[in-house]
Formats: sequence, C-alpha cells, structure tokens
Amino acid sequence: MPAAFLLDLYGTLVEPDWQALIEGRAAIAQRVGVAAAAARGAWDTTHSARMVGAYGSLADDLAAVFSRAPERRLAAIPPALLSELAEEELENWSRGVRLFPDAMPALSLIRSSGFRLAIVTNASAEAASVVEVLGLRSAVDAVFASCASRVLKPDLLAVALRGLGVQPADATLVDDEPAQLDGAARLGINTIRIRRPGTEESAAGRPHREITDLRQLTPSAVREEPARPR
Repeated sequence: MPAAFLLDLYGTLVEPDWQALIEGRAAIAQRVGVAAAAARGAWDTTHSARMVGAYGSLADDLAAVFSRAPERRLAAIPPALLSELAEEELENWSRGVRLFPDAMPALSLIRSSGFRLAIVTNASAEAASVVEVLGLRSAVDAVFASCASRVLKPDLLAVALRGLGVQPADATLVDDEPAQLDGAARLGINTIRIRRPGTEESAAGRPHREITDLRQLTPSAVREEPARPR
C-alpha cells in the first residue's frame, strides 16, 4: 500500500485558461511599451530559467523577460513598477487557473484515508502561486515547486521523497504526462496517469495505470497491474 501520493499540478489538479493568461500578459507588456508578440517571445525565451527560479523573485523574472524584448532591451524598469507588474501577473494567474471539479473532493478523501499528499510541479513562480490562491496548500502535506527547489522532475520527485521521508516504492505519482510518469517509474515510484477530456492517447512506451477522475485513487488502483499497450 502506498504511503504517499505525489500529485502533479497542471493538467492533474488545475486547468489553465491559456487565452485569458495570454491576454493578461499582453496587458502587462503594454504597460512597459512592449508589443504582445515580442513579449510572448521573451516569455518563451526565459521559460527554462524561470522554471528553476534562476532569476530570483517574480519581479526579477519580469525584468529578465522584458530585457529581452526589442523595445526594452537594456532599458531598466524601475523596481516599484516591477513590483506592480508582478502583482498584476499573480492576479492574472489567479483569474486564469481553475480547479478540476474532482480535485478537492479527492484530496480530502485520500488524506482522510491516512495517506500523505504532496504537490510536485514543474512551475514558474506565477504558475506555482495558484497553489495558495486555490486553497490547495492546506489540502496537502507539502508542496514542491521547481522554481523554489531549483530542479525539474524527475529530480524534483527525489526532492519530494526526501522531504516526505518516503521510499520510492511507497510513493505513487499521479500525472497527466506520460513522459513525467516514465521518469518516476525509472526512480522506482508507482505511477498513475490521469486522463482528462481531450488528452491524447499514450505513445508506445512504459504502461501506466490510468484513471479519469481523481476520486478513483485508491490503494487497489495502485496495486493493479497497468494495462499493457496493444
């Protein structure tokens, strides 16, 4: 029986409204005189570094983003304005991300059954901030975000296991991405894939037990042999 469930955030517990998030970022870029297309390119360019907290705070992230936009290159943004923009970006994500309906009921059910719960997510500072906004932090025992831990999955999974004091064989990762589950399996962690509506079939590779609702998470779901690819 697993001692802990490690749960991915995006695509597993929460769903982003990408169009709303993009529009929110365009409004932020407009405040510093950067075109929306140039801003998107700068956000993409800095994505990998922001995911592991390479720049520091969210304000530092935004300074790095806009320093790469042609209109602002080498032009420093005042710290007070950066702080305002960081608050706007946090508001943008709080409005643009919502819980899947099964998330909170499932977390409550699993926790009441005696399992430890941790959110383990590859996320930038603004993406990770929704854990607090949506009330998820109080629903789990720990949160491990790549921007704070400075490493991505699967290394982040090892950080989570050490933080929880749990062995790989006693933990189960629940994630919507087969590649992340493959990495967990290589570490000896049990795996379950959550299949949300509209997600693609798994490519040929490691088999993973699949569920369509987080309330299906039970000890028996972990013990069952995953379906083999045909």
